[in-house]
Amino acid sequence: MIRRPKPVIGREIMRISMWTSYFIEYSPEKAVEVLAGRGWRCAELSDEHGWALLERGQPARVGAGFRRFAGDLGFTFPQGHLYLSADIAHHEPAAREKIFDDLKLWLELFVALGIEAAVLHPGGGGWPAGADEARIEALRQASLERLLAHLGNAPLAICLENCPGSGATLAALQRMLAPLEGSGRGRNLGICLDTGHLNLAGGGFADFIRGAGGRLKALHVADNLGIKDDHMLPYGKGTVPWDEVMRALKEIDYAGLFNFEVGGERECPEPVKLAKLDYARTMASWMVAGETPADRPH
Repeated sequence: MIRRPKPVIGREIMRISMWTSYFIEYSPEKAVEVLAGRGWRCAELSDEHGWALLERGQPARVGAGFRRFAGDLGFTFPQGHLYLSADIAHHEPAAREKIFDDLKLWLELFVALGIEAAVLHPGGGGWPAGADEARIEALRQASLERLLAHLGNAPLAICLENCPGSGATLAALQRMLAPLEGSGRGRNLGICLDTGHLNLAGGGFADFIRGAGGRLKALHVADNLGIKDDHMLPYGKGTVPWDEVMRALKEIDYAGLFNFEVGGERECPEPVKLAKLDYARTMASWMVAGETPADRPH
């Protein structure tokens, strides 16, 4: 039985969010206009729209301009996804250096946009079978150290996402972060929980969330059937135990974005797509705060 969540009193409420890839076919500006027009107030900037902005020129200038545009609509980007194919533990030195140069531009864009949590895949998946795991880990650590140094004092955290492979478990992510936490850069590090990925890895949602604690700074909220990454909305055919997820998030006072990463919308007729967007906002409000937009005083 699905139980109606109790309202959360006396602490910051998770902000509900839809990744901009929901409108993958739109320009960054149109995606913001539509989301803001349907009552959303923030989003995760997705890979596709990040690249679109970077194509316009200098990241700090472009990011500041887009931030002003969004701000005029009452919209912000507290979370962003660094580009999906960035492998900070790539096996080829030249490719790894190119990825680092690209990520520097992405981080500059994110800082200008006011992004607080930058989601990054741990990488290392392109090595041949039997590769030295210690070597892969050393390359990952070196890349993260360089990225943190480039950030300087910027108020942005790089959040490693649980991904299939070496970063599938909380323990694996904690091992990746542990050597860097003693360097005084802990505030610039975090974890992103992708609920769909964890479901594919066998679950353990409450343990993951409680174990991550204050390191959990970003979410990708999506469901699946435990077979492939379907990117479905909660409380449908999927098998993620959402009551367990929400209880654990509230136990640790998670205050980052409650961000939907749902896809497969490109071929959806626009009126249906917008109706689903409205439904997602209503459901998220109920899951996070125990109320719907219609319940709120005007």
